[in-house]
Amino acid sequence: MRRLPSLIALRFFEETAQHLSFNRAAQSLCVTQGAVSRQIRILEESLGEKLFERDPRGIRLTEAGARLLPCVSAAFDMLERGTHSFSSTKTRRRLVLALPPTFATQWFSARLPLLSAALPDVELSVRTSSVADCHCTIRFGRSALPGACSELIAVERHTLVGAPWLGGEPVEALVRKWPRLHVLHEGERLGLWPDWLESAGLPGGDEDNGIEFSTLEQAIHAARKGAGLAIVDRNMITEELANGSLVPFSDVQVNGPYGYWLDIGREHAQLAHVQAFADWLRQQIMIAE
Repeated sequence: MRRLPSLIALRFFEETAQHLSFNRAAQSLCVTQGAVSRQIRILEESLGEKLFERDPRGIRLTEAGARLLPCVSAAFDMLERGTHSFSSTKTRRRLVLALPPTFATQWFSARLPLLSAALPDVELSVRTSSVADCHCTIRFGRSALPGACSELIAVERHTLVGAPWLGGEPVEALVRKWPRLHVLHEGERLGLWPDWLESAGLPGGDEDNGIEFSTLEQAIHAARKGAGLAIVDRNMITEELANGSLVPFSDVQVNGPYGYWLDIGREHAQLAHVQAFADWLRQQIMIAE
């Protein structure tokens, strides 16, 4: 059996070494800077060597990192050449996905370049509503779907966020002062605000002080514009938190009870490209955590 470090970590190392910037590597890989840092740390721990040094101008390769880079680049170049002939001659297979609108916009779209690179022979069709010929459905919910292969892929991690200029006061004063942005699910408000306030040890009430939205994406957009405060799943705002258009106003985080489920019809579960997509999705979720 081959004893190799994580190939994901090696790929992240190569990209970081080429840019000499965690931020630019993250942008190129369509992940967060934190995900890049974690993968570099995993690789350094695996090798027992430090690969990057920080200095006032940014980062630079250590002696060990400089020795490793040409080996890693040559290996990935060889893999790319070896697999190109296969991918160029394969028949393209159609993969139809049904995604919740916010998940599609806030999480999935940023990772499309990575999916295209991972499954070059797949012709992708992305829908925001379920259709008869759908291979995979990503669903917002609390439980598995009877009659399908259902897998919980991510649990919501709710935190209090808003536009940066709304801050500057204690959290209790902020939630009294600014409107609360609520998200509807099946016509009813999700219990995001009551659950979070209870966990934060803050009083509830003021239920009429707020604005309702039919999707989380609308609430995120309103929060970015300073319309009020929102309790938002961190999985859906990695880009906003990274660029500072939204900031957390508390360390309190409430997990669940909702999450995102991957549902695959039993008639599609054994298809190779469906399994490949499911593997890619699990990998991306793991990197983002």
